Amino acid sequence: MFKEYYKFIKDYLDLAELKKSYLFLNVLSCFLYKLFSILLPFIGSLIIKYLTEQNAEMSYLSLAAFLVTYLLYNIALFASYKLWGANMNYTYDKMTTKVLNKLISVDNNFTRVVSKGRLMNSVNSDICSVGEMNDYISEIITGFFQILAVLIIVCFYNLYVALIMVAFTIIFIVFRNHNDRKINFYHNKVVVQDDKYSNLLTQTISGLQEIKTFNMFPKLVNKLNLIQSNFTKFYGTKRNYYTLRDNDSGYIIYIFRFLLYLFLLFLMMSRKIDISILILMISYHVSLVYYINDWLSSTAAIRENSTAVRRINEILNYNSETIEFGLVDTNDIHGVLELKNVDLELKGAKVLKNINLKIDHNEVVAIVGESGSGKTMLLNLILRLFKPTGGKITLDNINIFDFNKNVYAKNVSVANQKPFIFNMSIRRNLDFVDMNIKNQIEACKKAGIHDFIETLPDGYNTILRENGSNISGGQKQMISIARTILSEAEVLLLDDITTALDPDTAKLVPRLIKNLRKDHTIVMITKKPDLMKEADRIVVLKDGKIDDVGTHSQLLARNEIYQMLQSRKSPSKVGVFDNV
Repeated sequence: MFKEYYKFIKDYLDLAELKKSYLFLNVLSCFLYKLFSILLPFIGSLIIKYLTEQNAEMSYLSLAAFLVTYLLYNIALFASYKLWGANMNYTYDKMTTKVLNKLISVDNNFTRVVSKGRLMNSVNSDICSVGEMNDYISEIITGFFQILAVLIIVCFYNLYVALIMVAFTIIFIVFRNHNDRKINFYHNKVVVQDDKYSNLLTQTISGLQEIKTFNMFPKLVNKLNLIQSNFTKFYGTKRNYYTLRDNDSGYIIYIFRFLLYLFLLFLMMSRKIDISILILMISYHVSLVYYINDWLSSTAAIRENSTAVRRINEILNYNSETIEFGLVDTNDIHGVLELKNVDLELKGAKVLKNINLKIDHNEVVAIVGESGSGKTMLLNLILRLFKPTGGKITLDNINIFDFNKNVYAKNVSVANQKPFIFNMSIRRNLDFVDMNIKNQIEACKKAGIHDFIETLPDGYNTILRENGSNISGGQKQMISIARTILSEAEVLLLDDITTALDPDTAKLVPRLIKNLRKDHTIVMITKKPDLMKEADRIVVLKDGKIDDVGTHSQLLARNEIYQMLQSRKSPSKVGVFDNV
């Protein structure tokens, strides 16, 4: 048991990187209030003793000592609560920063290992549970010595009474600890189902439009019913062990209390103890029950919260594919991009094969092809989200992995088909890239969103709801494009940016491309035939290979895939409830 808790505590301290002063002060305050709580029954017995002896002076002194001890007890308890709050704030700040820093560095496989629902639960509840651990550690350290002190004091008065209390302590702890283990086992299973439910909700919110359009509600209900069934089963078993622990432990308490009272009655009748000792032994037994329950509650909390420690460690210890950055630090970037014999293999399958492509500065190149042909993976390679398994990608004849992170991020920017907007003002969303107001307005004018922003009651200070839900998908996309333009990157990657745009807004994109090409190299993935025509060259991908390269008219005349893409009108359907 002690070895198990040693591991729990060590894992927590390694994770929290706690200030030693916090732990020391918390243990000290706990030690003091528990010490004073032990003294209170002893002083109370002295009051009774001196009252029976009709010693008024000692009775009053004992009563004063009782009052002072009680005040000191409350002061120490108050300090313990204050320290608990300070430690919670410290741990919360440290853990949230650690998790956020980790999320920024993970690769694209992360959400396959840690679902979004699991991640949300960890951020919300697990971090708070970790923050509580310091208080529980202080409680079990000081609580152990508190129980030991009571047994030693009782042993000093009567060895046989002490043996009864020791037997009670051992049996009670073993019984409670067994049930606490079972409770924690099923608690972990309940948490898994809760993660699945949170993940289902996250996916439902993301795919709400598809759910309504394609009548996915029955599938949603089936997923929910399975989660509810497992949750009910595991939670019901957990509650059964709670009942067994809390109800049946009462039998142990009262059986030993009966034996203790019977023995104390015998000692009293034999005149081996007086009334003050009788009350002291009874008081210490009542206190011992309280101390053990309190101690076991802390051990149970540590065991349960160790689950939170483990879950956060699993996030922080996730091993992303290591993509090294170089030392090249230059602002002299023109934007000539070249892929030379590039291959990409993922999970044993070749996703891209022998890609050779050179894109000049101020050139617009469209990447087109069937779903699964490798278009997005090609952009991911240029963004350095993956490293080619063969060949190399250069920017101005320098391997893209030789640039330092800041230089490359500054010169290569992307606008995604599903842009993310933060729950803050439009201006603050743009501030992440450039805080200059004039530059922000100019970027929004280029993106064609400035006039709309000016119609809003608060203009650029308008607060956008979570993920920009109080504006249309097209308006959100245009703000995202403005953010991309604001980066002043030499290379712009546009990943199917017209997907969320209404027909009227989509008509503005060709003009936007014409404006941007004056100062940028543009690589765009698109399904829109009208947008393909705006490209200087069009690259047709098939099964991860370049099938053809040419202008719109050239490909329309000779390439069957391109001819088919030109006639296609509707996008493919997207799954909603994967990995639930």
